[in-house]
Amino acid sequence: MKPTLFFQLALAGFALVASPVAARTPTPAEQPAPLVTLDYYRLENGLKVVLAPDANAPTTTVAVYYGIGWRIEPKGRTGFAHLFEHLMFQGSANLPKGEYDKLISGNGGSLNGSTRWDYTNYYQVVPSHVTQTVLWAEADRMKSLAITADNLKTSRMWSKTKSR
Repeated sequence: MKPTLFFQLALAGFALVASPVAARTPTPAEQPAPLVTLDYYRLENGLKVVLAPDANAPTTTVAVYYGIGWRIEPKGRTGFAHLFEHLMFQGSANLPKGEYDKLISGNGGSLNGSTRWDYTNYYQVVPSHVTQTVLWAEADRMKSLAITADNLKTSRMWSKTKSR
């Protein structure tokens, strides 16, 4: 392509983008309908719930966000949020170590967790028929996390490895 032709095409594209027609904001009546409707709830225990029903796929995503991350850790004493991120996969009262992962993957699902500046999150994507079981498993982790010396040691090792 010759430079002059390239320049002409670039100027034509700029003129189209910069024109008043392209910059016009659609009226409310012209706005497309939202793809997903969000419903917000607050449970009696204070837990905030956001439901986003979408019948396009027979799956459910359960995502739990804790408002704790690196930002509130004291100087020189960092890593607690990340440590607890790993502890959440070490078992609970009703699901011993490794059983949570087996529950999700054994039903064809996937899961992960991460620690960020101001939150730590966990998510699972599973077939819809497993939704109730995954919600039960999350509640079990919230209520009765298996905090043992062995689990702390394992989680600490993983946290140190990932922090490097």
